[in-house]
Amino acid sequence: MTEISGVEFERKINSKEKLFNDLIINIEKKITLFTQDLNIELKFKNVIFKGENLTFKDFEIENTPFNRFCIFEDCTFNCDVNFTDSTFKYLKFIACVIENKFFQITNCKINDLSFRENDTKINAIKPSMVKSGMIRIINGRIKEILIENIVFLDGTLHISSLNHTENCSIIRSTLCTIVISHSIFSKYFNYFNNTSIESTQSLFNRCTFPVSSFAETTFNDKTHFTYCIFDKISSFQSIKNHIKGEFKFTDCDFHKFTDFDKSQINKLRLEKNKFHDFVSFQETNFNIVEIEKTSFEKGAFFDDIQIKKIDNCNRRTIRTIKQQLQKAENKIDYNRFRVYEFNAYKDDIKNKLKEFEKDKNHLNRNSRELIQLKRDAFILWISEIVSEYGTDWKRALKFTLFFGSILYFSFFVSENYMYKIELFNFENFTRFTSGFFRFFLVTDFFNPLDNDRTYLTNPLSWLIFIFGKIVIAFGIYEMVQSFRKFKA
Repeated sequence: MTEISGVEFERKINSKEKLFNDLIINIEKKITLFTQDLNIELKFKNVIFKGENLTFKDFEIENTPFNRFCIFEDCTFNCDVNFTDSTFKYLKFIACVIENKFFQITNCKINDLSFRENDTKINAIKPSMVKSGMIRIINGRIKEILIENIVFLDGTLHISSLNHTENCSIIRSTLCTIVISHSIFSKYFNYFNNTSIESTQSLFNRCTFPVSSFAETTFNDKTHFTYCIFDKISSFQSIKNHIKGEFKFTDCDFHKFTDFDKSQINKLRLEKNKFHDFVSFQETNFNIVEIEKTSFEKGAFFDDIQIKKIDNCNRRTIRTIKQQLQKAENKIDYNRFRVYEFNAYKDDIKNKLKEFEKDKNHLNRNSRELIQLKRDAFILWISEIVSEYGTDWKRALKFTLFFGSILYFSFFVSENYMYKIELFNFENFTRFTSGFFRFFLVTDFFNPLDNDRTYLTNPLSWLIFIFGKIVIAFGIYEMVQSFRKFKA
């Protein structure tokens, strides 16, 4: 490679040379090139730019012919680069290496802007690479943006204030920090099959997306969509984020169908969003989900959703998912989240009771609330013990038989404590077993040990008898409720 000075490079390019190949260009001081004075076709191949700042600029862009081409292939940028107020039909960076502070494209008029890998039909795959610094694409009129197979080892991709961009694709890339803000994309936005380096962030702020796909992407530790509008169908299918990551939407509007199916996210937070059409979270896996003040106008599908740390989810989130499952008539998952909601409510009661114990004055002022909390805690406890909130009929059956048998035996002893009982006597055994079955008949209030329709006379027997009927009736009710969970 031949090394030339910045002065010599400036002389060559201003003389309208169009091809620069196998060069090291040492820019001793800032160079500003007015692109209207240059060749309309510029190609740099295997060129290293080093030193100070290199700027491409037009006198004006409104009346500049829209026919300029500029290609950088296998180039390395070790100096800051600026394209400002310039017009290009296409501006392409193919298999380039960027290692500087700033690489800026500001207020330019470009039909086709791309950062991509080399032509794989000729050579082995060589991606574009950013070793440090920031790529900033700001303002201007850029019709199409393609960023394909670019690898960020460090640095930031910053796209903002683009209101005339039709298509934007960021695909098959390894990314660090991402900022895409205050932009309107009119035809499609494709953010597909990307990976992200851990301990970095992504921010999508005040953007309008048309048909958009973020599918099969591994997002940063912290990814935040805020005040964004998704005008048409949006797909977040099969996305992932890192083990400690958070995926967050705040004040976003989704106007058409949205799809999160088969995604794996550590923590998903939906806050103050509006889903105007259906949204699907089917076959998703989360560690934690938080849903706050988010509306699902047509409904949400949460079929086969898995939340590993369900105990860390608040009750409002669980109730929202439960309600959407009920609306979709998914009885199986609905009952699963119904149990989760009861457990969350039980935990809330425990926390409130602890607060009451810490503040004795508060305890005295709110004795009614305390009584209600204790009553609810008891009801939840007994319902969980008997049938796990009306979902386990086998547990309810065991409870009914076990405690019913104990109470019947106590009743039998109470009625016969003055007599010698010989259970191995056939007559006594028949009386015992017959009474046992009659004791389990909830509507039979006659003495189960007597053949005639007579009432009990022993007060203790009445007490045990009535309590036994209540326990048995409660167990049967819980068992019936458990069967009803499969009813359509």
